[in-house]
Amino acid sequence: MPLVPLPELLAHASSHKYAVGYFESWDVYSLQATIAAAEASNSPVIIGIGGLSSNHEWLQAGGIELYGNICANLAAKSSVPITTLFNESDSLAEAKLGLGVGFNSAMMHTQGWDQAKLLADTAALVTAAHAVDIAVEGEIGALAEIKDGVFDASGASYTTPEAAELFVRETGVDCLAVAVGNVHFVTGSHIPTVQVDLIKQIGEAVNVPLVLHGGSGTPDDQTRVAVAAGITKINVGTKLKFVFGNALVAEIGKGELDPNLAYGSRFEGDINTRAGMALTREIQRLMDVFGSTGMAHK
Repeated sequence: MPLVPLPELLAHASSHKYAVGYFESWDVYSLQATIAAAEASNSPVIIGIGGLSSNHEWLQAGGIELYGNICANLAAKSSVPITTLFNESDSLAEAKLGLGVGFNSAMMHTQGWDQAKLLADTAALVTAAHAVDIAVEGEIGALAEIKDGVFDASGASYTTPEAAELFVRETGVDCLAVAVGNVHFVTGSHIPTVQVDLIKQIGEAVNVPLVLHGGSGTPDDQTRVAVAAGITKINVGTKLKFVFGNALVAEIGKGELDPNLAYGSRFEGDINTRAGMALTREIQRLMDVFGSTGMAHK
């Protein structure tokens, strides 16, 4: 079906009290596994790639356009509502490369930017994107991260309702990613504590949907409470690569493989396809947690 505008997708999530998952992909297998999960769960979904853990030279040399076209092609053949996202580009210039190449939403990773640059570049992206009917996700505040297995909050700062209101008013973004105790890159034992009251306060201060990054490390119970408090989009990336990678290692470890079947054949023996099946199951589980299962055509 045709791509669904991000504001429309998130408005439906808000009115039906669930969150749409953005399940970040890194190749065709992971993109197809994500769509397979959405179709099996009858769930809306956001698909795409991100710049935060990617080679920006490769992205800017054609990778953005390559994956934008793939995302749009796969979405057009799907039966569920899909938005495509070029997530967390590293600059205004890079974000603009994602406009008009298959993505109908875009976001810059702006943590650490000074206020003047943050407001000016985000507003400039909104102007350019809206001119071609593409939505923009903005962010205010900064998430703590897991770096080399260690929790690092040195650059973290919570989103305040006052800063959120100013940012949305000055930039015109279509949705807002917030820092409310969520953490990037969690794969180990660290358990974040999401500040639910802060989510509610920010929601009262702005008139756009709220987004939770760091979905990989947010426990299911906290995720459900965050959705009830007003989160309508949740980003998951690190956990998905972890699931896919572990499944891939398990398949390789089963013994001698026929390389012609194992790598890219799309037959039963294709280990990437098998790993994709594990990924699909995990995404379906997350859709249940987010409350989006069964919401595709409501």
